[in-house]
Amino acid sequence: MVHYAADVRTLVDNYRDWLNLGPGGLPANPVGWVITTALRPLGRDPMTVRGIRTAPTPAWDLPVRSGPRPPVAPFPIPHRQTADVADDVTTSAISEVVESCAADRRMFMQRSHFERRGQALFVREGFRTVERVKTARGEIAHVHSGDGSLHVVADPADAQLIIEQGWGELHPLAGRPLLGLPESYVLLYSPRNDEDLRQLSTIVRRVVSTAMPK
Repeated sequence: MVHYAADVRTLVDNYRDWLNLGPGGLPANPVGWVITTALRPLGRDPMTVRGIRTAPTPAWDLPVRSGPRPPVAPFPIPHRQTADVADDVTTSAISEVVESCAADRRMFMQRSHFERRGQALFVREGFRTVERVKTARGEIAHVHSGDGSLHVVADPADAQLIIEQGWGELHPLAGRPLLGLPESYVLLYSPRNDEDLRQLSTIVRRVVSTAMPK
């Protein structure tokens, strides 16, 4: 009986930890928690993009992010970091960077179909010639309002460089065709300061430029 009670407490605590991550992609109720828990065994190595054979093109001088990587929750949905999160002002600033990219006539803002809430940057249908953009149904970037982190669909070689330089990691379900997540679906860690904001802005613009047809 004691072990049973302990197991129940563990499950309740796990459920509460998941709810505390905030909304994102699944209903915030026991059904959503069961789904994300069932998906956890499908998680992959978040530090290695499979199938990379070339270096980023054109060459990209991305500096190393200072400090350790932030902790990231074990749940695949929502995929969030749990410390060193951005404040509201910084989150708004990186959101403005993403939104500004929609000034390009080939782009537009619309509700994220990955998060099912919040705005995301999309490539217009007639310009979705890059395979990873097709897989993502046009969505290439969105900001998480709760922590200021982002998900982006990067060029695969760029994604590996972003990971190696400490700016992010892959979504645990990246590369699962059934879920529509490209192999290079990357979580960019929340900006902590102006330098982080500057580098993340550069990464976002790189994502946009490499998603466009040449």
